[in-house]
Amino acid sequence: MLEYLKTFLYLDYQASVRVFIDILLVSVLFYSLYMALRRTRGFQLVIGIGSILLLGTIANYFELELLDWIISSVRPALLFLAIVLLQPELRRAFAELTNTKFFKLFNIKPNYELEEIVEAVRIMASEKTGSIIAISKEISLRNIIEQSVQLDAIITSPLLLTIFKKNTALHDGAVIIEQNRIASAASYLPMSNQLGTSSMGARHRSALGLAEETDAVVIVTSEETGEISVCHEGKMIHPVKPFELKNLISNLLLDNESKEQELGIKISPNVKEAGK
Repeated sequence: MLEYLKTFLYLDYQASVRVFIDILLVSVLFYSLYMALRRTRGFQLVIGIGSILLLGTIANYFELELLDWIISSVRPALLFLAIVLLQPELRRAFAELTNTKFFKLFNIKPNYELEEIVEAVRIMASEKTGSIIAISKEISLRNIIEQSVQLDAIITSPLLLTIFKKNTALHDGAVIIEQNRIASAASYLPMSNQLGTSSMGARHRSALGLAEETDAVVIVTSEETGEISVCHEGKMIHPVKPFELKNLISNLLLDNESKEQELGIKISPNVKEAGK
């Protein structure tokens, strides 16, 4: 009898541990997905799909046959729709999952060579040259790079200055830096709707749009004011002083963010001052 009780308690303990691990893993996955979607346009899509599924459950419970049949017919397409439309957000969710403390133990941080980038940005800001430079992190920007002018060049200040020189063939669009190389130029980025009626122009909207959908650090110089802005994780830090730029970018790339008020504020439609 005693042996039987010990076996029962042991099996019950194992089952409890399995259930706990199961709930923990599912919670982490859903939390990562929520964190990736909460500041993006995809969040509204998820709410819409969830509402349809909830409506289907209600229809099935109350035996509303016609409504239940309609929702049952479209339900398989909803999963495919979500995967297609939420590709950037899903990439970001899995990247954020690997950025947890546990996975960071196994991640090797790349060495970022920032001197050339910072020097080019300082010169362009002083000369009021408009530019966008996106530095990728865990989420690859390969899908954007493949649709741009691919360079695969060493990062140098003169090259960056040449690319963004006004009226040159590549000055329009963004430069993407991946794996310590200038991967592409004339890259067109997704636009953000977060700025509303702000006076900020296409460069700032594009930079913020990429920061909403990926974990890239995006640097912008204004053609009108010469001010420097940095976008990351759906937020814009503006303006950034030239002497602060290297330290700020380094912290963002290495995930050493300080308190939000120390790094900047989240841009809202109430922003009045900005360059284009």
